[in-house]
Amino acid sequence: MIRGKDPAEQLKGEDVQELVEGNKEFDRWLKREKRISNYPNASYDREKRRNELADIIKGITNPTLKRIVDELDIRLQNVEDEKVEILQDIREFFEKWLGIPVPLSGKASKPKDLVIQGELSVMAQAKEEEKKEGAARCIGRIAPTLRSPSTPGEFTFWVEDSEHIHIEVGNLVTAHNRGVRVTGLVTDLQAVSDVREVLDSFYAHAFGRPDAELPTRIPIVVNAKAEIVRRSDGRMEPIRGNWPVTFATAKEIREAYGAQISPEHEVLAGFTYDDRKDPVPIGLDARYVVGYEAAHINISGASGVATKTSYALFLLYALLAHSEQHNSNIASIAFNVKEADLMFLDNLPTWEDLDRIKDHPLWKFSVRLWRQARNDYGIDPIRWAKEKRFQFFAPKHFSPDGGVLSRRSDSNVKDFCYGLQALIDAGVGALYALFDPDDLDEKAVALIASMGDLAKRESLTFEQLINKVQSAMKQRKGDWFELDGAVHHRATANKILNRLRHSLENQLKGVVMKVENTDSPIPLKELQPGQLWVVDITQLSDKGQRLIFQTVVRTVFRLLEDRKTLEITGRLGNSELKDFPRHVVIFVDELNKFVPAGREFSVLKGEIVEIAARGRSVGLCLLGAQQLASKVDEEVLANTSTFAVGRSHPVEIQKSLYGWLAEGLKQKATLLDKGWMLLWHTLHNRPVLVHFPIPLHHLKREIESRIS
Repeated sequence: MIRGKDPAEQLKGEDVQELVEGNKEFDRWLKREKRISNYPNASYDREKRRNELADIIKGITNPTLKRIVDELDIRLQNVEDEKVEILQDIREFFEKWLGIPVPLSGKASKPKDLVIQGELSVMAQAKEEEKKEGAARCIGRIAPTLRSPSTPGEFTFWVEDSEHIHIEVGNLVTAHNRGVRVTGLVTDLQAVSDVREVLDSFYAHAFGRPDAELPTRIPIVVNAKAEIVRRSDGRMEPIRGNWPVTFATAKEIREAYGAQISPEHEVLAGFTYDDRKDPVPIGLDARYVVGYEAAHINISGASGVATKTSYALFLLYALLAHSEQHNSNIASIAFNVKEADLMFLDNLPTWEDLDRIKDHPLWKFSVRLWRQARNDYGIDPIRWAKEKRFQFFAPKHFSPDGGVLSRRSDSNVKDFCYGLQALIDAGVGALYALFDPDDLDEKAVALIASMGDLAKRESLTFEQLINKVQSAMKQRKGDWFELDGAVHHRATANKILNRLRHSLENQLKGVVMKVENTDSPIPLKELQPGQLWVVDITQLSDKGQRLIFQTVVRTVFRLLEDRKTLEITGRLGNSELKDFPRHVVIFVDELNKFVPAGREFSVLKGEIVEIAARGRSVGLCLLGAQQLASKVDEEVLANTSTFAVGRSHPVEIQKSLYGWLAEGLKQKATLLDKGWMLLWHTLHNRPVLVHFPIPLHHLKREIESRIS
């Protein structure tokens, strides 16, 4: 290992190999710290830096790290423009990793604007820059003006008037100046000319003849505003001068959105595209998704666009892959709330099937992204399905014939139902979900709490509990009676008992057992790291959905809390929770149904809101999706580290909740296609537009339907 070596000591053969060969110390540093990895040309970009360092070493007799640094300083003084970035990456390796400072005595240490001199015009110089090997195509220049000054947070630039350059809101661009690179997100675009009024254009066009061709073409100037994502020198100052602007390269994008995320914590969140139109991965930090630093993801978007659930599933796959590759002990539970989509996610094509359609215009982009996700991040749902990592649960059918309340009813689907004791074990709050919100005033809540305490102490069924309450009411005359040491009103008890019977016999029939002690709750203690469980609640009433969701969330939270306590005290190895995951991600669509905004349902949602606030501390991540994020409880959103927005309604996107989006990005959000999301993560300085592939089980259905 080179790190820690005496700078004056002569390098041995194996030391030189660590500097110039692939998958050695310098190469690994480029992958880890400079994020030159996981995009199509990453290996070539690393090779250029290794070759440059090898060329430096080759010219030194008896090389030492100090002599390499001295030669590096000389080259930085006389560097050609296209090599500035390469040499500065090498310098950063010596300074930040090896701890050997480079003097920087030459012109490379004093960046100055690329001033246009002599007979070269701005675009003539741009064309010269294009000829340099590896240089990105210059598309325009920064233009600080009185009306649009450059600031530490944004810059404005004009774009070459060319039909070959297409720039959109959401594109990533980079301004360059002698090795300093400022990467920005395009948030606004305008096209203007020197024509003052529409009337002038009308008269100039042969008095309003649209088919007439003008003798002289009126120049159209496109100007764009970009919010700064990253500046390579780390300075917080405005750009000074007319720096050239290019579309961002893969390396620049990876640095901009991954500088604070180490490879062992990176979770794939989708892809954006570089200057070559190649997919570039965008990552999240697992510690800020599943805990313990922060947690929770929220996805919003219009209904019927088939994007929210698809993207949530892609994120679940990415987290499972991270668990497998980095032993992070993550498992997932997904609630199938609408349709039956998630219940068939194990019905997947083979990789050979995907190879056969890799050039099909409809599916080639998704196939490419799935391939890249598997090769670079280990995301392989096809293999996981074969290994039976996906398990499916559905409510027990209330009919005498049995079965499950689900559109899928094969042997891979396990039924579940709950008795009173199983609900109490999840927390007395689970009993509140048996009632409608309007029934839960303070008197009703107090009575239900007494009923829960009595049932827990005496291990009662629902039928026995109802009989106990009725017996207590008969023992005393008047309006009041005593239950479990507390006094309650007879009218409250009659109302609660009537509502309880109605729920058990109608709304919750089959899923909640009234008499029998033969319930079979979802066996959450058996959940293993790397697994994805799907719980189908589509056939249940809103009350039933709320009951199962809250019961599962409460139970998982308690298990994670117990596991962490055992781990901290050193007793985990001998406990029944030793194989339980360290982190659990719970996905649910229509989150606003379970934790709505405002004070309504306060008794029903209170504990879930508290769990969301404390979830990161025990490793619980709530991955919620909904059409309108403004309808979700503010406390849940305030504790969320990652937001994704798909196509949204114009009224919704203008609400203050979306203040993290610039106005141009809000307009973009109303027009997003399927497979695209605007993503913000707590470690990203700015949002980013990400693309994700069609879910594999959807892909199989589409292939079969079109081929048949």
